Amino acid sequence: MTTSSLDAAKGLDTTQQLLLDELQLVQQQRDTLLQQNAYLRHQQALLELTNSLSLQLSVLSEPEQVFDFVTQKVTEGLGFEDCMIFRVDSVSGNLHRVSAAGVRHQAGDSALLSLSSGQGIIGICAQTAQTQHVNDTRLHPNYLSDQKVALSELAVPVLDGDRVLAVIDCEETNANFFTVEHQDILQHVAAILAIRMRKLEDLKRLEQTIAKLEYAELVQKALFNIASLSYDTQHFGTFYQQIHQNVSSLIYAPNFYIALYDDQEEVLRFPYFVDTTEHISPSEVYPKEILQNSLTGYVFRSDAPLLIHGANMADFDREHGVTTYGTPPESWLGVPFKSGDVVSGVVVVQSYDPEFTYCQRDLELLVFVSQHISSALERVFVQQRLVHQALHDALTNLPNRILFMDRVSHAFKRRRRMPDRIVAIMYLDLDRFKIVNDTLGHSVGDEFLIEVARLLKTCVRQNDTLARLGGDEFAILLEDVSSLADAIEVAERIGETLQRPVQLIHHRLQTSTSIGIALATYEEPDLDQAELIRRADIAMYQAKQDGRGIWRQFSKAMDQATTQHYLLEMEIELALANEQFVLHYQPVVDLKTDETLGFEALIRWQHPDRGLISPGDFIPLAEELGLLQQIDLYVVNAAVRQAQLWREQRTCNFYISVNISGRSFCDADFVPQVLAILELQQLPASFLAIEITERALIDNIAQAKANINCLRKAGISMFLDDFGTGYSSLSYLHEFKLDVLKIDRSFIAGIRPRLQENPVVNTIIALAKTLQLKVIAEGIETSLQRKLLAELGCEAGQGFWLARPLSAKDALEWLL
Repeated sequence: MTTSSLDAAKGLDTTQQLLLDELQLVQQQRDTLLQQNAYLRHQQALLELTNSLSLQLSVLSEPEQVFDFVTQKVTEGLGFEDCMIFRVDSVSGNLHRVSAAGVRHQAGDSALLSLSSGQGIIGICAQTAQTQHVNDTRLHPNYLSDQKVALSELAVPVLDGDRVLAVIDCEETNANFFTVEHQDILQHVAAILAIRMRKLEDLKRLEQTIAKLEYAELVQKALFNIASLSYDTQHFGTFYQQIHQNVSSLIYAPNFYIALYDDQEEVLRFPYFVDTTEHISPSEVYPKEILQNSLTGYVFRSDAPLLIHGANMADFDREHGVTTYGTPPESWLGVPFKSGDVVSGVVVVQSYDPEFTYCQRDLELLVFVSQHISSALERVFVQQRLVHQALHDALTNLPNRILFMDRVSHAFKRRRRMPDRIVAIMYLDLDRFKIVNDTLGHSVGDEFLIEVARLLKTCVRQNDTLARLGGDEFAILLEDVSSLADAIEVAERIGETLQRPVQLIHHRLQTSTSIGIALATYEEPDLDQAELIRRADIAMYQAKQDGRGIWRQFSKAMDQATTQHYLLEMEIELALANEQFVLHYQPVVDLKTDETLGFEALIRWQHPDRGLISPGDFIPLAEELGLLQQIDLYVVNAAVRQAQLWREQRTCNFYISVNISGRSFCDADFVPQVLAILELQQLPASFLAIEITERALIDNIAQAKANINCLRKAGISMFLDDFGTGYSSLSYLHEFKLDVLKIDRSFIAGIRPRLQENPVVNTIIALAKTLQLKVIAEGIETSLQRKLLAELGCEAGQGFWLARPLSAKDALEWLL
């Protein structure tokens, strides 16, 4: 190759090399530009996110709002699956989840709510104050798995200097997801969040900041006054007026009002309204619709303070669809206050003076003042509710005994100033209310009491006090009474009202009430309230004894009877303890053979001072005191012991029948107790019979059936006593397995000489035979009665003609 050819080739190689070098340089420049472009995009995303966070976080005043906004912004802006914020407790160092966004939040995940320092990747981040960038959690020993396993995790501390305020934690399903750029952006977000959290902490110390203001002393005094109002003020009118006075010492407030929303009644009220051009009565109420189109309603809905000036009012109204009511103000400032998490009210100041307008400092101050107003109002409302609850019956919302006694006390104070004034007390007790509770249940009983309370309120005058004292007892204080006739008029109105059936949701019940009336008149100037109430109570019990559903006025004779009644109460309990009750035994005789079949045990009270007391004088009281079941078992025990003694001395068959009350018989423990007594005395069951009335059968049919079956299975006979005086229903006689039917003495006393003239007795005997029941006639007092009953087919009888009730000694001689 020639020299020129070589030179040409070398030149070509040099040119190619230069081109290659130039291409390489261009490629490097292109790569550099791409890197710069990616960096710029990263910086732009960072700036957009941080700028958005900075702007929008500045308007959020609640920590929860701030945290929720940050997690939502991170998941949306960076496309992360999950983002959570854990706040560090400054005392314990523990971490508590305060916000979550993304998949876990949507799924309702609650697995990781609290962590201790150093626990998991989040805890390590808080403990070390260092970012934790984990590409594969499977390789990290401290990873905590919850309901959804994530393979990538990025935890960034929120730092205030060296102090960790919180941790922002992001997770992704795939490994190696988070990049250095993600870490950089999240650290910027953490820095912005730290600034806002510090700002929120500064807001909590606003009271200290206010102390630096020129009028710090005035503010502190006003706020102290507002805070103490709820403890010192007794009336709402004065309370609101003093709030206004204290606000006026801080802010220009000649026009001031407080608006409250009642969410139960769904109405808006203005309990306090002072204005130089308008007037709203505290008693006026406005429908909730006004909240949709008024400035006050806008503050309610937005839950944010509103400061607006007259020049911007029209534009604001159009933009937000609201209307400025009344005279248009030059400046309007409204601040909401809350009860719990709900906006319950708005405090508003407004100016009609163009020379005076409110500024941002006024808004901040009123926001702070509104918090104290809210606290004061809440305390007042709580106090009002507590006082109401303490003085009113929870079921009927009527005044309770405490409030009633207080009203009576005030009535007597007025009486001392005006001695001719009459004070009347009425005590009411519903008749047969226990039956409602026992048969239909306590829920129906409560519903019944509520309706009765409502009916009673319609019967009393506006200035009277109707109270529920407990159970089914009510009381009425009548103050403006000129004579007994006024009290009687109220009592008769109540009686007439309660005679009508009471309609409940699922039941229609009949009731009545026994009413006691007592008056304090000028004739007894020294009579005190306790004595007047005692007298009304005594009169009420007298009304019950006299027939129920009636009223009685107190008399001194009632007082004497009540004293004896009270003494009798104590003596009955003592009689049980000292075994003062004795049994007399009335023989039951076969009307054909004169053979003694058995005895009916009749209880008597051998009183140490009064002698022998019949059961009619103490059994009703014992039932009222709840002692009847003890007396029933006492009688069973005594009868079984006596039967065992007679059995040892007489070989013939006999029985002793014992009358048992319906309450005792329907008790599930009654049968085991009777059987235990028989076993203890080693007495065969055939020597004992149980007598019950028709009422005992229908009070608790299921329990009555079960007890009858158990007693008869054990060998104890079952007698139905006083047949014909109760329900006398054929249907229930078919349902119960009985042994003996006892015809009540009222039918025997009216028996006629000719057989065909006694259809009722004849029918009862025929019915008993059809049901294979033996018949015993009670109260046989003449030979004619005995003869006719035998001819009618009655097997046995008892009564004075055959034998009077005998002592245990005489009864044994009768047997022998």
